[in-house]
Amino acid sequence: MEAFISNQHSFVLFLLFIIFLVILSKSTDILIDRAVDISHEFGISQIIIGATIVSIGTSLPELSTSIVAVLKGTSDFALGNALGSVITNTALVLGVGALAGSIPVPRSIASRLFFLIASLFILIFASIETFNLQFLSSYGQLQPMIGIFFLVTVPFFLLSSFIQKGKRTKSKAPQEKQPINKEVLMIQITVILLSAIAVALSATSLVTTVSEIALRLGISEAIIAGTIVALGTSLPELSTTYTAAKKGHGSLAMGNVLGANVLNILLVLGVSIAMSPNGISVPPIFYQIHFPVALALIGLLTYFIFNTKKHEISKNEGKVLISIYLLYMGISFIL
Repeated sequence: MEAFISNQHSFVLFLLFIIFLVILSKSTDILIDRAVDISHEFGISQIIIGATIVSIGTSLPELSTSIVAVLKGTSDFALGNALGSVITNTALVLGVGALAGSIPVPRSIASRLFFLIASLFILIFASIETFNLQFLSSYGQLQPMIGIFFLVTVPFFLLSSFIQKGKRTKSKAPQEKQPINKEVLMIQITVILLSAIAVALSATSLVTTVSEIALRLGISEAIIAGTIVALGTSLPELSTTYTAAKKGHGSLAMGNVLGANVLNILLVLGVSIAMSPNGISVPPIFYQIHFPVALALIGLLTYFIFNTKKHEISKNEGKVLISIYLLYMGISFIL
């Protein structure tokens, strides 16, 4: 596959990039949908499904591409993809959702915000080797133990999400368990396996294509991963958030975006860092662009949750978020 991609014309490379990105996104959607269907077949509560399968499933594109990137030795891609997805979800996805309809920000999601803030600060400070202004132009390093710590934290985050979902839905009557249709179940399992294979193959091809494009354009893989790839892997969240907000279910969208952001750091980066024997190096551009933008957006979310009388993200605030995203994209390619 690598030889095939490297011999293609640049225009064909961009077409392959789009094709692999679409396959990755669609395969992930199918895999999640079928996993939820199987859970229903076994009578598993929607609370558990939402707190585990859906939460992890929405981070599957970033997880699969990051694992492949680490295995290929392109750790810049893994770090850029995970952090770029956090920025894209917070700025673009929530911004577009606010333009489509109401995005409530109840204080009940404060626990997810806490996990996001804590994991982001741990990520930044753990990577800085010298605590002075020189770190802005120096490479940082994330040791494997940080990745292991993030992975150990994932169950606690999922448990907190489960508890929150349980509190909100405890008044609902339990659904009756339906008899299991074995024929349908086998079809669902087959579709899941085929979708998983498609995810793995498309992720591998996507990383190879991005590496070749970055090489030809002379652009860092971290930049492409943090902008274009992050945008592509966030398209499922973008479409679902837009639809949810338009139908008046913006609170669901807010919770899912925050959950995806936390898992992008704890799970996606956790796996990527833990799988790297020597850790992951952090290029200066992350201290100059990615980390400051991520911190600014998290600060805005904190303001929206705790210092607004309306308890929702307004259309004007959505425009601010989208403007920050466009600025982030522009600066990323200029520097």
